[in-house]
Amino acid sequence: MNLFFQSFVIASVLAIGSGLARAATVVHEYPLRGTLDDNKGGGQLSSMGGQITALGYVFAANQGLTLKSLALSAGSYSFEFSFRFDHTSGYRKIADFHGRADDSGFYQLNGNLNFYPVVSAATADFSDGIDVHVVLARDGTTNVLTGYVNGQQRISFIDSSPYATITAADNTLTLFADDFSTGQGEASGGTVHYLRFFNGALTANEVSMLFAAGPPTVVPEPSTVVLFALGGIILLATMRASRVLPVSSGFPGKQSAKPIAADRPTSVSETARWFEPAG
Repeated sequence: MNLFFQSFVIASVLAIGSGLARAATVVHEYPLRGTLDDNKGGGQLSSMGGQITALGYVFAANQGLTLKSLALSAGSYSFEFSFRFDHTSGYRKIADFHGRADDSGFYQLNGNLNFYPVVSAATADFSDGIDVHVVLARDGTTNVLTGYVNGQQRISFIDSSPYATITAADNTLTLFADDFSTGQGEASGGTVHYLRFFNGALTANEVSMLFAAGPPTVVPEPSTVVLFALGGIILLATMRASRVLPVSSGFPGKQSAKPIAADRPTSVSETARWFEPAG
C-alpha cells in the first residue's frame, strides 16, 4: 500500500463513525522496519534489550519497549498493536500503565484477551507464534475501556478505578514486559510488527477498518528524498546538455534519437530536427 493511499485510509478511518469533532487522532506511528523511529516525527521507542530488524522488533521475555510521550493522553487513547507471542499459556503482559509497580494491566491469558484484575474474553484468539492485531481504546469521558482482537470486540468495562490510566513518570507506557510485583514471571518473547497510538477512543467500525488496512508505510528520511531529487536534477541536466531525445530503441518500430546541435532551436524548422530519426 503506497504512502498516499495509506494516509487516505487512516484519514477515512478517523472521519467515519465518530464525526470529525470527536475523531481520534494519530499521535505516534511506528512501522518498525529496521528502525524505532516515529512516522509522525515524535521520539523513538526505547528498547529493553530486543533487536529491531527489517521485519519488526524481536524480543525475549521482558525485553519489550517503552514509550515516553507527553503528547499522548494518559486517559483517553487508543493503542494499536500487531504482534505475536512465542508462548500464550498463563498470563502474558501486553501493556503496563503504572511503571511496572503493580500487577494490573493488559494481558492475554491462555489465549484470551484479558485486563487484570477485571475481565477476560470468552473467545480465544492467541496461539503460540501466531500474529494478532490488537486494539485497546479508552474513552476519557465515559471511562469505558474496550479491547479488540483482529477487528472484533472482545472485552469492555467501565474503568472507574482507574486501572488503565497511565500514571508512570513521564507518561511512560511499558509494552511486552511484566511488572516487578510478580517477579516479572508473566511475560513472553515474540515479535511486534507495528504500533500506532491515538488520542481519543476509536470506535468498533474504525478498529475494523484499521485491521483491514494493515501496516503503515515507512516515511522516507528527508535526506533520502533530497538525494532522489538531486539525482533527478542531475539526470535532467545531463540530458539537456547532450540534447539527446530520451526515446528507447529496444522496441520494434522505435528508433534511437540522435544528438543535435548544442544551440537551442530558434525556429519551428530547427525544432522539428529534434525528432528526426538517427541517420
